Formats: sequence, C-alpha cells, structure tokens
Amino acid sequence: MKRIFLTLISLILLAFCLSAEDAAQAKTDAETHATQKAGDAKVEPAKDAPEKDKVYAGMPITPEFSKEVIDKITAKYSKMYESYDGVKNTRHVTVEYRDPKTNELLETEKYVYTRWDYWYKDLKYELHSCESDGKPRKPGVIACDPHESKPGIPHFDKNGEKEYIRELVAVEKLNGRLAYKIKMTARKPKGEHFVGHVWISVDKLEYMQNEGKAGKKRMGEKDLYVKYQAKDFNNGQYFHFTSGTTRVEISVMGYKRVLVYKFENKDIELMPKKDKK
Repeated sequence: MKRIFLTLISLILLAFCLSAEDAAQAKTDAETHATQKAGDAKVEPAKDAPEKDKVYAGMPITPEFSKEVIDKITAKYSKMYESYDGVKNTRHVTVEYRDPKTNELLETEKYVYTRWDYWYKDLKYELHSCESDGKPRKPGVIACDPHESKPGIPHFDKNGEKEYIRELVAVEKLNGRLAYKIKMTARKPKGEHFVGHVWISVDKLEYMQNEGKAGKKRMGEKDLYVKYQAKDFNNGQYFHFTSGTTRVEISVMGYKRVLVYKFENKDIELMPKKDKK
C-alpha cells in the first residue's frame, strides 16, 4: 500500500513538472512572437522630432553646417563677380536732412541718376535731376551727390573668406520666407566693408536683405546704419539691391546733420567685362 502511495505521489510530481515546463515554453514562444511582431512593425518618429537634413526656423547651427551653406552661396555668386564688371542701374533717391538733436525735418532733397556700380572700381554716375523741397537745385558739396565712391567689398566672391568672418547664426522667417541669417565681420575693417547681417533664402539661395554698418567710420561720420533689400535676376544667378535705407549722422566743421537716404533702383542690367563683349 505504501509503495502504491509513493508511486501516485511520483506521478503527480512528474505531471506538475511537465506542466510547468510546458507553461514556461509557451511563455517563451509568446515573447518571441511578440518581439518578432514588434520588429516587423515600422517605428514612427516622435511628432516633434525634425526630419533628417530638414532646415527649419530656430534649428541649432553647427560649424560644419554653417560652412556648407556659405560655401554653396559663394559658389553661386562668385560667378557673377568673375563674369561681369558690375551693374548699371537708375537710382531714385529721397534724402531727408534732420536736426541731430530734435530730429526736426529741415530739408527734403530728391534726385535721379544713372549709376555704374563696378565690383572693384570707383562708382561712376550721371545726374539727371535734382530738387530741394520741390525746387530745382544745382549739385554742391553735399547736395545731389551720391556721397560714395569706392565700392563695397563683396561677401561672396572668391576673396570673401579672406575679407570677412562669415558665420551662419540662425535660420528664421523673413517676409514670409525661410532664410539663412549670416553674420559678417571684417577681418581688417575698412570703410568699404559692410559688417552686420545678410539674409539668404533657404529655397533658392537668393540674396534677400542686409542690415548693419560700415566696417570703419569715415571722416566726419558719427553714426551709420543701412538696411537694403535685394533680389536675384537674370535667371536667379545674380543679385542686386533693389531698395533700401541709409541713416548717417555727420559732423564736419560745425555742420551737423542726420541724413536719411531712401532709394529705389530701376533698369538693372549687368555690365560685361570688356574682354567678354
């Protein structure tokens, strides 16, 4: 009887062990199946995670990305400086003469002239009309004069990197378009350097705007601020400034004024190099 009882106990224990092994195996099989199913499923990225290589407003800027963008812009516009002497245009200008202390408007001057804007040579111009407060005026030391001669030192020609420290500092919206904001710092500042920021569109690498000042103050100049709008032309390969504002405070031998220039360029056309005509 005792032997029969022990035999029954052994059989029950054997059955229990077999059941535990079956359960463990079933659990393992289930986990394996679940893992395989998860592996087959597509992993969806987080909704807030940016797509790879996507350019977006507020994105972090790395030195490598900055260099890549600026190299592309330089490659595009350096051809303009190599292929042409400059740009000819007709500029329509309004100049407000203001008191530097009270900002009172003292005089309004308007003039129209043709400009030959050379990349690397002095400006040439031909005055067509000039008036002060609605009355004709003859050109003088300041009146009806473009107040500039030497051209600005380019940012995106073959010497751009030698002349400027060029840094992509942000991607942001400008006039509804996504744009690269690039900081320009003159390595050895001169009056012909433009220092400040330049905006280039992300979609077409189109020069859109600049804002800043000269690299070095000129004689009699106390303060200078410029903001110009630009646009590509000739199938998007070249750019030129279309309009803008310059505010300059001058003090020369007791003559103190704030001059506010507002201009618009029309009839823009490239000037071929003489050996390319």
